[in-house]
Amino acid sequence: MKKLILTIKENWIDPVWSKVIATVIIAVAGFIISSLFSLSKSLITDIPFEDVFSEAFIFFNSDIEVKLWLVILLALVYIILIIKLIILLLNEINTKLINPRKETTINFKESPRATEHSTSFFHYRMAGAFPGVRGVKWFDNPKVATKRLEILLQEPLRFSEGSREAESDPIWWFRGDSALNIENFKKIGSKKVLINFDQLKIKRIAACQGDSYYKEFVYVEVEGENQTGLYNHSSEDIQRHIETFGYSWEEYGLIKNRFGWTTPIRREDYDDGATVIRGEVRNAMGADLRIRYLTTYNFIVAAKGSPYNSRRFDQESKEYLNGILKGELQPDAFFEFLNGFKKYEQ
Repeated sequence: MKKLILTIKENWIDPVWSKVIATVIIAVAGFIISSLFSLSKSLITDIPFEDVFSEAFIFFNSDIEVKLWLVILLALVYIILIIKLIILLLNEINTKLINPRKETTINFKESPRATEHSTSFFHYRMAGAFPGVRGVKWFDNPKVATKRLEILLQEPLRFSEGSREAESDPIWWFRGDSALNIENFKKIGSKKVLINFDQLKIKRIAACQGDSYYKEFVYVEVEGENQTGLYNHSSEDIQRHIETFGYSWEEYGLIKNRFGWTTPIRREDYDDGATVIRGEVRNAMGADLRIRYLTTYNFIVAAKGSPYNSRRFDQESKEYLNGILKGELQPDAFFEFLNGFKKYEQ
């Protein structure tokens, strides 16, 4: 049951499968509600359940008088609502079933040329995503925070012909001694995003714009999600992760079938490029990697050339970030720590 729920959640972000799943849910829910109503009426009135259900069936199949113009109006509304879904579904079926090779065709676009230093580039992005913000401003509404991140991390995030004065990978995320350039950002829900391989359920963010543009950053806090069920970490395992790293997470792959339906697989299978589904070995070379956080998690987003890309941040920031997650420190203490960084920090 857990695997079914997980599969539905993973495919809910697909534009076609989400509509199909919703239709099935509505149909099943309608049947369940009708059955419960019939059962309740049967218990109250002492009428056999079969008779009550038959009455309901007859009622919903009885003839009624309806004006023709009302029927035409409802039909037009119905067609308008589903025509886009029908066209999209037919296109998906044509791509994935009739001619699946089309889906493997990749159109490579030439990356634009890098023309400015990463701190300047990030400053302009901050101004566009957080206009009018001076100092620290919190965005506690996850949906609003997600929309702001979508503006901040919009394409392009990767450039060609980079140099020290104009980096090809200007925006990075930093946490302790871990850091990586952000190459991909995708919004997959009202408050859920993908940053590279990380699936993040946004809790809140803080935009920090001080007097020095090169110190600007965004603090991101992520809410923990349920496990996929692939590993079934115990509470002791998760607590050990927290004590060691400050947070707990799991890594897994997502494999697609011909219809685009995704199934989670273990990280070991992702690394091996093959998995076993219903007793059969399946090729997993095209699987997508995912990292899911099981507890709260935090990091900052800043320019590659910011002073946070330094040994001092590597060595000292983890204590602040973990302290915030444990409730031992307030984020303001961390922000004050970052404010003390020099432009060319070692």
